[in-house]
Amino acid sequence: MQLIKSLFCWHGFDNRQRFIFISLTCFLAFIMLNESLSDYKLSAIVILSLCSSIYLAATQRRLSDAHLHNSWLLAPAGSFLVTGFFIVFTGHNSSYWLLLIPILMMVVLLTYPSKSQRHYILGYSGPVNLSDFQPVIKTHSRNNQRIEPTMNSVNINQPSIHKSDYIPPADNNENTFSTTHASPSSDSTQHKIELAESIRLALFSKKNSRLIIAFISFLLVLAFIISVLFTKPTPAENPVKQTSKIAKITGKFQHQITLPDNFSVMLAANNAIVIQWQANAKDNPSVWALGTAKGDTSCNNIAFTKEDVIRTYSVSTIDNKYYAYFSPLDTKVLIKNIAFKNNFSLCGYSFSLKGSQAKLGKSLFYNNLIEY
Repeated sequence: MQLIKSLFCWHGFDNRQRFIFISLTCFLAFIMLNESLSDYKLSAIVILSLCSSIYLAATQRRLSDAHLHNSWLLAPAGSFLVTGFFIVFTGHNSSYWLLLIPILMMVVLLTYPSKSQRHYILGYSGPVNLSDFQPVIKTHSRNNQRIEPTMNSVNINQPSIHKSDYIPPADNNENTFSTTHASPSSDSTQHKIELAESIRLALFSKKNSRLIIAFISFLLVLAFIISVLFTKPTPAENPVKQTSKIAKITGKFQHQITLPDNFSVMLAANNAIVIQWQANAKDNPSVWALGTAKGDTSCNNIAFTKEDVIRTYSVSTIDNKYYAYFSPLDTKVLIKNIAFKNNFSLCGYSFSLKGSQAKLGKSLFYNNLIEY
């Protein structure tokens, strides 16, 4: 529990090792959980908010440890939050390139060394007690007391001072020597710190600042171009579902017959006539609906003449085809008009009925519906 509290601590200090571990963990956790919850935007936003909060607190502790101004605070966490929202709502895998922005800011913070000597536990120093995670060094001392003969027996019962009970304080010069020359690893660590700081000073000098800004801008433009190029088109997102949907709709029709002017007449499952024709139109399940009286008003009826009009029940488009449904009460009247009229208009399209009577007469089903 104390370890979790230290992640959200605002007044503590984080060394560089702890900061980079927390930062990379937040980035990886967001990527993996966002991919797992790609269909649940709200859950992905909650995960993003949690990771951003932890990253924000870690940035504050790193700034305090390096004695940097708080103006740095919102840049790393804010860029992570903004790019995270863009990734969640666009759903493009190539958008993960944008995480390079907060990662670059994280790398910059890593180049600043700690300004004070503190006692770190798991890379943390602050008000949260993490002493339970500190390894305990057990020392075994033997109280071997040697009794020396004395001239006066009175001194036998007096308490003696043992060397193991008291450790004199070491001289400051010796401490300094021991800390600076303790091991070769400390020298290499100090060398890495100085190297990282020298790289930062070289990159952010006045001479190279424009070059760095241009490089970051190039990365942003490159990430945007990649996200656009690798975007999957929505219509072809799931062709299997689209094909099964078309087959399900067309499978309900019976007695389909194609008339000379390239339109078809068929019977729906409820014994209602459906007129279908080819057109360049986007899929729309409700082009017109009689029940709501909403949609394309040019599809609200089929007109043979100005006086001879029959209302449509509904009109839809799928797979570049129009489907106009009519009421079962108008089946006989509709077939009779198609057989004996000259033309009709529907949804802004005009069709000739020349040769329709002969075509319908060849069908036993439609021939029985025509009243001569």
